[in-house]
Amino acid sequence: MAMTERECWFWLCTRTWMGVRSIDKLLGYFKTAKNIYYGSNADYQRVKGLRQPLREKLQRKEEKDEESVKEGMARLEKAGGHFVCRIDEDYPEKLRNIYDSPAGLFYYGELPNAERPVIAIVGARGASVYGLTAAEYFAKALVDRGIGVISGLARGVDGAAHKGALSREWGESWGVLGCGLNICYPPENYKLFERMKHQGGIITEYPLDAAPEAWHFPMRNRIISGLADGVFIIEARERSGSLITADMGLDMGKNIYALPGAFNASLSGGCHRLIQNGAKLVFRPEDIVEDYEILMDFRDTLKGNTKVSLDNSEYLVYAILSLDPKDVDTLSAESGLSLTEVLRILLNLELKDMARQIGKNQYIRKI
Repeated sequence: MAMTERECWFWLCTRTWMGVRSIDKLLGYFKTAKNIYYGSNADYQRVKGLRQPLREKLQRKEEKDEESVKEGMARLEKAGGHFVCRIDEDYPEKLRNIYDSPAGLFYYGELPNAERPVIAIVGARGASVYGLTAAEYFAKALVDRGIGVISGLARGVDGAAHKGALSREWGESWGVLGCGLNICYPPENYKLFERMKHQGGIITEYPLDAAPEAWHFPMRNRIISGLADGVFIIEARERSGSLITADMGLDMGKNIYALPGAFNASLSGGCHRLIQNGAKLVFRPEDIVEDYEILMDFRDTLKGNTKVSLDNSEYLVYAILSLDPKDVDTLSAESGLSLTEVLRILLNLELKDMARQIGKNQYIRKI
């Protein structure tokens, strides 16, 4: 039985020796993945710009084992993974028109919801305590405001950002890998890896068992930037891989944010350069949040969370609270509720660990 078009796309996306640019050259000539799979040697020779070793591999019988392709799809499904390619309706729209758009994606969990904002938080692998603390803090603050967090599951800032987002039961985070879906790299982030399967997702363009090759990581940065609405850099040297993600985001028209550091902190040199070149300086979560129309009511983020529930009045006061202290009179005026009602609600929010009193009649949102 002939292979289906989608099976042929799976075959294309599991040829580790064929990059997305080669796939696009083939599609430019053959138009469909099925035509590529069943193409002849003469056809392959007519494709412009294709390297000869690749033409030769396409002719090899062992590269076109239909049973192997079907077994590969079954293996992915059995492992709980999913495959999506450009011909599928659920292929992320944000990735369709980026440079070197992935031919396909393999993923655990869910892909980001296009209707909800997502921020990429990236930075130094060898981050300082300042950088790690900031990444975790901002990630928590963003998910509390209905914004998802995406990063690369690397050591340092990436891992801290995932940790912060996942610390909230309603938080969603996505990790983009530079290896196969069944490989957690680095292995010390295994707990985050497993949790993200249920609170967001794990995404890669590389097939099962693909090793974490060094050249994979700069390539995966375009997926991080592409799926995000904005890119937030926390600690990066002036020549840093994180700046690749920022540059890609800039080329895609994304908002670029950077966290400043001490004037003599080498780990903040790249951030300072970004700010000089027009990136938005961020020192509080609102600096990011204000740039987006939050398309998701905070109550929706609590869906399925049995530990936290808010009635309408509690939600109203919680939404008004911020990291800047607000007194009871201000909360009453902004909410339209009486002082007595506001005090009752604040007590409930404190009991739910969602607000904190920091002075006489002064309250902040708890992160």
